[in-house]
Amino acid sequence: MNIYNQLQTTIDVYPLGPLGSGTNVGIIAHGGCGIVIDAPPDTAREILAIAKEKKIHLQYLFITHSHWDHITDAPLLKKQGIKVYAHELDRQILENPEKIKPEMRSYWNIDRCEVDRVLGDGEKFSACGLDIEALWVPGHVPGGTAYFFRNQSICFVGDTLFAGTVGRSDLPGGNKHTLFKSIREKLYALADGTTIIPGHGHLTTVGEEKRGNPYVRPR
Repeated sequence: MNIYNQLQTTIDVYPLGPLGSGTNVGIIAHGGCGIVIDAPPDTAREILAIAKEKKIHLQYLFITHSHWDHITDAPLLKKQGIKVYAHELDRQILENPEKIKPEMRSYWNIDRCEVDRVLGDGEKFSACGLDIEALWVPGHVPGGTAYFFRNQSICFVGDTLFAGTVGRSDLPGGNKHTLFKSIREKLYALADGTTIIPGHGHLTTVGEEKRGNPYVRPR
């Protein structure tokens, strides 16, 4: 699904992977240079095929958080020369997947993936000529990171916030109060018109969630 197409920049979202509704994989392109958001199991071949069809040279993979349904195929994309970006707490998992508790592994083997760049909270950087801000949003997992494309008013938030609900906080490393704080202080601080792309399910906006999300109200 294409959600943005202006000035040589395109942003598409594809529900891919083994979960029923899929994991929302973002493919962002600017002038032929490409960024991927997350890498679910059994999707690397499809991601690369999409990029080839669209004549996109994928150069970056941004990880929103270190759950199996978002990172399993990261090593396969890494082998294609794609640079991997993540928060330090997620880097520790990506580079030491044996730390993932057995109940969080699903039935996929998760191989080690070296992270090329560790991102700090609020870090502003450029990739493919686009201005991006990394927002640390712990609560679903300790290293959760949202990627805010300011000029496009689009934010990929992983499993922190969904349309009408919030991410789970009862899994290892999760914390409900931290999750709510991340949503209020980081995501609700964005402009109301900002498009929110969650890790699964329908897209929403900051304004819609501030007005109607029953779990986290703005203060």
